[in-house]
Amino acid sequence: MSPRAWIQAHKEALLAQLVTFLRFPSVSAQPTHRSDLHATATWLKETLQGLGFAVELLGDPPVVHAFQAGPPEAPTVLFYGHYDVQPPDPLALWESPPFEPRITAEAIYARGACDDKGQVFAHLAAWQYFKETLGRLPVSLHVVIEGEEETGSDTLYEVLAGKGTAWRSDAVIVSDTAFFSEAFPTLTVGLRGLLYTEIRVKGPARDLHSGTLGGVVANPALALAAILTALKGPDGRVRIPGFYEGIRPPLPAERAAWRELPADEAYYLSLTGAPALAGEVGFSPLERVSVRPTLDVNGLWSGYTGPGAKTIIPAEAGAKVSMRLVPGQDPERIWEAYKRFVMEVAPPGVTLTVDKLHEPAPAFETPTDSPFYRAAEEAIARAFGRKPIPLREGGSIPVLPALQQAAEGAPVILMGFGLPSDAIHSPNEHFRLRQLWGGIEAAVYWYARVGGLSVSG
Repeated sequence: MSPRAWIQAHKEALLAQLVTFLRFPSVSAQPTHRSDLHATATWLKETLQGLGFAVELLGDPPVVHAFQAGPPEAPTVLFYGHYDVQPPDPLALWESPPFEPRITAEAIYARGACDDKGQVFAHLAAWQYFKETLGRLPVSLHVVIEGEEETGSDTLYEVLAGKGTAWRSDAVIVSDTAFFSEAFPTLTVGLRGLLYTEIRVKGPARDLHSGTLGGVVANPALALAAILTALKGPDGRVRIPGFYEGIRPPLPAERAAWRELPADEAYYLSLTGAPALAGEVGFSPLERVSVRPTLDVNGLWSGYTGPGAKTIIPAEAGAKVSMRLVPGQDPERIWEAYKRFVMEVAPPGVTLTVDKLHEPAPAFETPTDSPFYRAAEEAIARAFGRKPIPLREGGSIPVLPALQQAAEGAPVILMGFGLPSDAIHSPNEHFRLRQLWGGIEAAVYWYARVGGLSVSG
């Protein structure tokens, strides 16, 4: 049976499985969901065992590691994904409960629907296809699905340090990225790195009456505003000394491929819903979201924010600030320069702490000349009807270099099926059903092609 026919015959059962997976509130950033992470890992263990894998749960929260041997002459593949999800806040903006999946004619809505449970499930379904139609996988397969990707992958790094050498593979496959659009499939060939920090500004020992004592102490909220304003100029360029040193520009062949994409200002205005675009002067919107670094405020707090008035000078203020980094930038050097700069521009009268919330990650690139990449091109073209365009993505998967090291330098294939409009990390996250079904089909074709198996279309 062809993959497409098999998917058509199993759609109802597949959606029911995915709904079960999405119902687990596996939020790694919130300690109250620790038991939910364990429950999700247990469900994955039982599901993989049902597909013929030997499975172990490693660490806390568990890293799910499974293995199934393929034919003796077949290559070994390492699949990586994550079962943890972002916090669903703000809940009031969801049109349906984030952990009660809602299915429409076009999409499935839930936290994790695209990032990354839906995309992990596309591979689970592909492995089920091989079990039912072939009785085995066409490759030997390590499966690694972690529960802390959204919060730094600490447990997976520990597991890799202890067991990673046993996971040697010929290729690594990851589905945690996106197409440019439904009409323009893309294969991700690079990801930006990530430096995530927190700034805390402290002033008086307690909140003060802004009338009685206003005018004699520095206001931490205003001090924080001055610091954040100093980090970036009106031209969109980051002012940290040395921030742009060493950046490698994209190759001419990459720029030529991008010209096929309708990546104009109207596209990004439609995608974001913003009244106007902003960013680094002198670069196109596509360059700004893929091959240029950024600095953004991800969270901001201070003082009284409830209804009505409360006239205080707040005792402290805080901000979460992240930087997306591109090839050529040194994350550790930028961290040190950033910390010095923040301290230097801080106004007098306050004290500062500047912390990194997890280890900085460099940008990641993957080659396009391996047979595994060519198999991904072919798989997407067969499943979605158009050859994918190679494209860098602005997001980050910091653990990829460590996984690649465990696989002894094997090429990493970033074959994601999401869309930029899927609202990942936002209310009403969803996964288009066309992308889900196409993703399952493409995964089948990829494993078959890598394993030297012919599968009818």
